[in-house]
Amino acid sequence: MLEANEITVAIIHSSIEVGNRARNIAKIERIIERLSRSIGIDLIVIPQMINGVLLYNYPITTKRIRRVAEGIPGRTTQEMGAIANKYGKNLLVGPILERRGAKLYRSAFLVIPILGIKGVIRQLEPFGGSNIEMPLLNMDKFRVGILIAEDILYPEISLLLNLMSIDVLIFYPTLDMNLNKQRQFVIMRAIESRCTGVMIGGTITRRGEALIDIPTIAVDENGDVIEELIGVEDKVLLVKASVKTDRGFITHHRKNVLVKLRKLLLFYFTK
Repeated sequence: MLEANEITVAIIHSSIEVGNRARNIAKIERIIERLSRSIGIDLIVIPQMINGVLLYNYPITTKRIRRVAEGIPGRTTQEMGAIANKYGKNLLVGPILERRGAKLYRSAFLVIPILGIKGVIRQLEPFGGSNIEMPLLNMDKFRVGILIAEDILYPEISLLLNLMSIDVLIFYPTLDMNLNKQRQFVIMRAIESRCTGVMIGGTITRRGEALIDIPTIAVDENGDVIEELIGVEDKVLLVKASVKTDRGFITHHRKNVLVKLRKLLLFYFTK
């Protein structure tokens, strides 16, 4: 039984097929349906690229890529919102390729029952367009920090999330960097942020052929691995995370540090 200051996050480890959004969403819905029978799950985390559109290893200026990118809100958010309503679960959907005007972003989003989109987290590292929004989701009971791809490399972002007293750190790895290196970074960031950290994995396939296998790894605030999932089979990792019961006040000094960090982000991530 969970303690009053704990939450449960369900991490879906699955395969995502490039170019087959219908299959991806139908399969993820079946997993969410099974999870909906369990009580006490505060958040379900879904792998990246659920709409089947690649996020990595291509020139972002091509007309085709801009054509397959979508808006938020858009088709994927509507479909996932309907699933959230149907099963009464909060869903954190991994990054999809988002188009905002002439710019492209790798963007994750949170949908909750009835209310729909509650937050959008866009990668801070320059991709198609620069962004300096806070990579934080403030849930009713807990706070979730989100790191997308190369954002894991920046200690400034980690310090910012630490100052905001996050309870869970979710990291979506890039396919353009060594996975073992990214594994070490998520351990480091979990220690720095003093919280449970999770690297979201799964298998990326195309026409039934596996392109890359990414482990799903959960680590505690000491950097010790809680559990690791690998392979192409659909699995769910249930992670119990402690919630900081006393966040304290944001002191004048702490506010000054936050302001300076935001200025650093402006320097790093804007053109």
